[in-house]
Formats: sequence, C-alpha cells, structure tokens
Amino acid sequence: MTFAHIDADAFFASALQRKYPSLRGKPLLALGMGGGCVIAASYEAKAFGIKTGMRLVEARKLCPSATAVPSDFREACAASQEIEDILKEQCPVLEKYSVDEWFAELKALVGGIPKNCDEWAQRMQTDVSNRVGLTVSIGIGSTITLSKMASEYRKPAGVTVITDNEAFLRDRPAAAIPGIGPRRELHAESEGWHTAWDFAQADAERVSTLFGKSGRELQSELQGTAVYDIQRAHVPPKSISRCRSFRATTDQLVMFSHLLDHLTFTVMKMRREHLMCTEIQVWLRDATYKHAGRRCKLPQPMDTEEQILVYLRSSFTSLIKEIPRSTQAGFCVAGLRPKATQQFSLFEAPEKTKGSEDMQSTLDSIHDRYGRDAIVRASATPTKGDKKASLNVIE
Repeated sequence: MTFAHIDADAFFASALQRKYPSLRGKPLLALGMGGGCVIAASYEAKAFGIKTGMRLVEARKLCPSATAVPSDFREACAASQEIEDILKEQCPVLEKYSVDEWFAELKALVGGIPKNCDEWAQRMQTDVSNRVGLTVSIGIGSTITLSKMASEYRKPAGVTVITDNEAFLRDRPAAAIPGIGPRRELHAESEGWHTAWDFAQADAERVSTLFGKSGRELQSELQGTAVYDIQRAHVPPKSISRCRSFRATTDQLVMFSHLLDHLTFTVMKMRREHLMCTEIQVWLRDATYKHAGRRCKLPQPMDTEEQILVYLRSSFTSLIKEIPRSTQAGFCVAGLRPKATQQFSLFEAPEKTKGSEDMQSTLDSIHDRYGRDAIVRASATPTKGDKKASLNVIE
C-alpha cells in the first residue's frame, strides 16, 4: 500500500498573497482572530525564526519589518476547495485531513500506483500551481505516518518519495514524528531515541509503557506496517471547539461576547451534523499563558443556544474569579451524540424546551441564508465592532 500526503505550503499566508499579490516575496504574518497570534508565516518570515503559534509581539522582535495581516478565512476555504477539486480529478480515494492537508491512496489511481511517483507528484504540483496559484509539498510512503513526514522533508514545493525507510528515518529527529509532542519528545530523549529510526527500532514494550497504544501504532507505521488507513466515510466529530485571542482586557462584557460568538459557531456546526452535546467546556487564558477552565455535564443532551447559555454563563462567572484579565476565551461542546427525538426535561417546562428549539430553527435558517453574523445576541456585539452591521440583534 502506498500513500501520498499533500500539504499546502504556509497556507493562510499564501492565501493572503494570492488575494493581495503585492504581499508576495515579503515577510508576511497571517494572524488569527483577535490578531495576537501568528497562525501562518511566509517563508520569508520563517527565515527570521518565526513559527506558527508564536505571539505577534515575539514575532515582531524577530522581524520588525514583517507585514501582519488578519487571515482571510473565506479566501483560504476557497483555495482549499480548489486544491481538493484538482486532487479528486485523479485520486478516487482521498481524505481531507485538514483545511490544507490531504491523504491519497495511490493504488486507487487509474492504472494503479504510478511507475514514477516522483513525476506524478510533480505534475500534481504544477497543476495546483497553475490553477490555484499556491504551492504544495507532497510526500509519498508506504504508510500514512511516513507520507506525512515525507511531505515535511522538503518545503516549500518539495517532493519526497521514501524508497528506503531506514535512510530516511535516520535523517529525521524523533520530534519530526507526527504525534510526538514536547512531552513525548522529552521521554524519547531520555531513552536515547534521538532519531525517528531510534524510535522505530526501540523496544516495543518500552514504547507501549511510555506512550501507550498510540505510541506502538506509530512505531509500526514507521517500520512500514500500515496501521492507519484513509477515512473513506465521514466520521461525526466527538467535540467541536473554538477559541480566539485578543488584546488583554478586564472587561467582562468583551470576554463574554467572545464566548457567545463561540457558542453560536459551535452550535451551528453541531446542528449541521445532527448532533447534540452532553457536556460543555469553557476556558480563559491570560497574558502569561496561564489557563483556567470549567467542564460542565449537562442534565440532558442539548443542541440549542438558549439551553446551553445558562451553563455557559455559570461557568464564565466562576472562571472570571481565577482569570480576571484575559487574552483568550474558548468554548467547546463535547460528548456529542446523534440527535434523537426531542426530550423534555423534568426541570424545565415543555413549552420552554419547544420554544428554544423553534428559536434555534429560525436562527439556523437565517444563518444559512445570510451568514452567521446576520443576527447576533446583544451581549455578543462588543466583538462585532469591526464587522458590517447585523440585520438584527437579539437578547
């Protein structure tokens, strides 16, 4: 079995350069919502040591001349879909791993695995470059994990076909293995597993003891035994979360307005999947990166903003005592399950439950037709000051 991993280079920054050609060839920082964090940097900016996830103030110190621009998510989604359309023309078995990453099963191509995978990948790159205006890096290997590592090997616009697993893995540090985060990297170093090959050849029982089942699966993948396969069918999410950074503030209205915006976003996505949540999670972060969170089990499965809002407000009221000055607010609906026949709570009047559902259905229709910001709660308006006027405001 042979897999290809297609990864768009510096995606959110490249999408901005596609929309604004004057930014090409310059150090560019694509910022997340709130503008405090770099979610992508052009390779001209990366040359100064700027990395994804770095705070803007730190990135500015490394490259004062860099241009910082809020990411254009509409442009990014459009570019992502254009790349995917090209890949689907040739790859019958394709998995969209993220907005800028795809896995393809090469044996499913017409004629099977190409005789020259390198040439096939280069033709794909040329097609994407000519039709979309972005570059992609492509890695090809015998497993999902190896193909993903290969695509990272020569960036940007690189092609890496692994023909000798040992030689390739000896040239990669253990930290380059997907799933080996900072904590696992420390464990690997303490065991003397400095390269990916060291990890691949390590004692299986020791790997299982330190990293559990997922670590053993990674080891098998590095050895060339495919454990993971391409997801051919849509798998409903187990949770849906959203967080945004912003300038440090003690204004509780501003913080809560971000959480209300997250509530609308997550409930909209949850309902589109025909799911309900049984738990919510709320968290705040301050300028020192101190986090505090609350997890709240719901008395029954819920899928409307009106029902969940009570528990969100209670969690926030408790959290604000720990993090009075915040730079980030996050919200998650978890414990998702398929939506069943509407259940009425023992602690809530049936007409109120039905009213919440009727209101949410109306909101769904408005959001689908006019966009998520077409109608917002009054308490959410502090975060909407830089956006076009809403059609209506509700409380």
